[in-house]
Amino acid sequence: MFTRADVEKLATVHVVQPAVLSLYLTVPPDPAELSGLLVRAGELMAAAGTDSQRVRDEDENWVLRTLATRGRGWLGRSVAILACTDAGLLEVLPLPSLVPERAVLGTRPHIRPLLGALQRCPAHRVVDRILAMVPSGLAAVGLPACLAAVNADAVETLVVPDEGLVPGYECGRCGALSTRSDSCPDWGAAPLPVPDVIEEMVTRTLEDGGQISVIGGGPPQIAAKLRFPLVQ
Repeated sequence: MFTRADVEKLATVHVVQPAVLSLYLTVPPDPAELSGLLVRAGELMAAAGTDSQRVRDEDENWVLRTLATRGRGWLGRSVAILACTDAGLLEVLPLPSLVPERAVLGTRPHIRPLLGALQRCPAHRVVDRILAMVPSGLAAVGLPACLAAVNADAVETLVVPDEGLVPGYECGRCGALSTRSDSCPDWGAAPLPVPDVIEEMVTRTLEDGGQISVIGGGPPQIAAKLRFPLVQ
């Protein structure tokens, strides 16, 4: 079983171009179906790419070899496979519970499902506590408010959904995150595309010593408990 320290180590991986593959796959319980697993993995990896960015051949080949040689040991389980040869990242993490299948190609590993698997406190209780703090100014609710809180290094606990990607931008000067390419006054050059600002918010919160609570099985919710009120 992986630990929070393992996930936090993954959160430090960051490359300039979207080249980090995060593949979440459920291995069938019947060994006779393992050949179909390779086909499914290939389909997910193909769907994760775009016209300009695709999974590197060496990473795809490593994933397929790993599934072919080790898949029998994960029958009936979900497994996370993270690969970026250029960054020295080749990790396989069997999960304690089933998660939705997906493949994400980004500048960082997609770690929300891993954090959700480690989570012990019911997420809805965390959200209830955060919503109760809104009048005090020590809470932010919704993506714009939470982006502002992350940019200000004000987040103590960030609540995020386990599903969904939100593309956005990072300022090349101050590093501010946004869903718009024209929202930071520091941008003197073209902003840097970010494949998923939610994942970037998660990793920045962890780097800043904050906590993450992942919500699954419901409508997407993003909220944050703050260390200090933000100046409006």
